[in-house]
Amino acid sequence: MLHLKVALIDLQTLIQMPLVAMVIIPLIYYFIIKPDPLQLSPSKRKSIRFFQNEFPSKYILERCEKCREDANSCPNYIRAQSYDHVKYWFHNIFHGEIEREDPARVKDTFDKGYTCKLYYYSSWILGVFSMLAIITMLIHHVYLYIFKELKFELISVQIFFPIICMSIIILIKILNKSDEEAPSGAWKAWRQINRIHVSWLKSHEDLLVNLICKDREGTKRFFER
Repeated sequence: MLHLKVALIDLQTLIQMPLVAMVIIPLIYYFIIKPDPLQLSPSKRKSIRFFQNEFPSKYILERCEKCREDANSCPNYIRAQSYDHVKYWFHNIFHGEIEREDPARVKDTFDKGYTCKLYYYSSWILGVFSMLAIITMLIHHVYLYIFKELKFELISVQIFFPIICMSIIILIKILNKSDEEAPSGAWKAWRQINRIHVSWLKSHEDLLVNLICKDREGTKRFFER
């Protein structure tokens, strides 16, 4: 009815398709997704720095650094290497007070964070596959030049695949800029939701005192220098 012609796929091709997926998908997962460089990498790459600089846990760390107490006078003073600020934020506040108060905001935070990761990792994956495609074509023609007669054996799909991949990468970059001064798209949404969290923390100082300053029977209180 729609005048579409769909080519029939033979049994051998149908068997090969999931076999390819069984190799490619685990490679992408274990080498790109699981290490989660956008969230965990110490790299100075622009997107990584932007994403990590917006963590609300940084406010908790900077709060301690501004306090007149220090590691010698306060048993609950937070050092960056301890990652206590991450624990307080993620376990006690984000999945504690905030989730009880507004579960939708927790979901919204994850949605915006995973959107950034989707665009970031998609750009990497598309870039890697486009480079592999180009390298494969070059090696193939070098092989023909050395061992056989040089002739161009390219079809339209082989030519357009890297072009389409690079075009998608460029489109992602244009619509989503991780610029510190003027972010856009998914990066701007990530900044907005985390700035809301930081504002919430600033207005709940008593909670932070009870949670951090008085933790482990601490007797100190936050006083800015």
